[in-house]
This record gives sequence, structure tokens and C-alpha cells, in this order.
Amino acid sequence: MPKEDRRIIFENEEVYKALFALATQKQLKRPPPGVITAISEDDEDPAIIKFTLNNPQDTDKGDMNVEYNRDFLAAALMLFCRGLGIPLPKSARKSVLIRDGVVMLRAQIG
Repeated sequence: MPKEDRRIIFENEEVYKALFALATQKQLKRPPPGVITAISEDDEDPAIIKFTLNNPQDTDKGDMNVEYNRDFLAAALMLFCRGLGIPLPKSARKSVLIRDGVVMLRAQIG
């Protein structure tokens, strides 16, 4: 039986918008203002994704680090895709991949 394996690649700006939108919708703590400069997986807990943000408007603070659960990031990216009209099959297994600091939403069918 054929299988489908799709990957949707996001720019850091899109990842920030997705996290901000879902945190706002769920009334959770939003990411601090800034630009994502680095994304990595936690070495000890693979369920945690680490983000480094820099706010060019506030040079006194320097880089800020925030962490989000992989499931929260996946939900944020799915919401972002829905807002842009990017189809995601309900039956697909969805997961988040981080490769060389690039965020991908993976949808597997079959």
C-alpha cells in the first residue's frame, strides 16, 4: 500500500507567529517579543524544544531563552497551517522535526 510522508518547512518568523497565536488563544504565557535566532531540542528531554529570541528594540536584555513542549509546537503549527489554508489530513500522524535549526511539521499517512 502506498504511503505519504509530507514535510512543511517553517521560517522562524512563522514559528514565532504560530506560538504567539496559540498561546493567546489558550490564554497562556506568550513568547517574549523578539526574533527567533536559534531552535534546538533539549538534550535531556526530547519533548522540549528550546528557542532563543533576540529583541533588537531592547538591547539591554540580550538573548532570551524559552521552552515549549513539542506537542504545543505541533498544535501551534497546525493552527498556523489551517489559517493559511494548507491542508493537513486528519488521519495523518503529525510530528515536529528540528533539523539544523529548521522547524518542520511532518504528516505521515499510511
